[in-house]
Amino acid sequence: MKFCSLASGSSGNCQYIEYKDTKIIIDAGLSGKKIEDNLEKIGVKANEIDAILVTHEHIDHIKSVGVLSRRHNIKVFSNMMTLEGMLPVVKKLDPKNTFIFENGKSFTFKDLEIMPISTFHDCASGCGFVVTGDKKISLLTDTGWVNADAMEKMDDSELFYLESNHDVDMLINGSYPYPTKQRILSTKGHLSNENAAEVLSMLLKKKKEKILLGHLSSDNNLPEVALKTVKDLLSVEHKEDNIDYTIDVAPRFLPSKVFEL
Repeated sequence: MKFCSLASGSSGNCQYIEYKDTKIIIDAGLSGKKIEDNLEKIGVKANEIDAILVTHEHIDHIKSVGVLSRRHNIKVFSNMMTLEGMLPVVKKLDPKNTFIFENGKSFTFKDLEIMPISTFHDCASGCGFVVTGDKKISLLTDTGWVNADAMEKMDDSELFYLESNHDVDMLINGSYPYPTKQRILSTKGHLSNENAAEVLSMLLKKKKEKILLGHLSSDNNLPEVALKTVKDLLSVEHKEDNIDYTIDVAPRFLPSKVFEL
């Protein structure tokens, strides 16, 4: 299996997974041209993409879902509430290319088994995904809380793409209005660096799992802060970088390295 984050953050999100003859992206929150260009950077043509899986209807996740689907005849998978929420932005979708899943119920698409896991966010019915081929990849962002069901479903993954949105002190002392700070810090907001570390401390089994921290705030976080916080807290749990796991931060506008599992 291959994984690459094509873009990550409030400016736009898109992740790529490849296994055997199947190529999918999770979300399409940048312009269609930018996603096409970033795919080209990793040697993939947009017309090779089989499906777009949608996590939720916020613009930084759906901006070019409709454009790419129509332009390249790509299938779109979402739950019903997300579909209804995103239609004003994505406009017309070909019924033949529109597929509905239910959060918590796995489905098979070509060579992949896909499990949508419910998130807790200020959207209609958000989800992350656990994607399994011969390896297992968990993708979870845009959630203020990770419950036991999600933890169970993500267990034994070889790669975790996990939200590490904000540094709490930077957020509290930053320029955001108080209601916005409260929303981000709530269980319907975003995971902090500390939250990400806590989740990872329970999931990592010292099997050299790969971690890619994603959806970092441009105002309330820095890559070096997120990395240091997560690594320091994992070290307290006797889990050491480059020994028990590897960790990096997903770039905001450009592809990450391509992980081959």
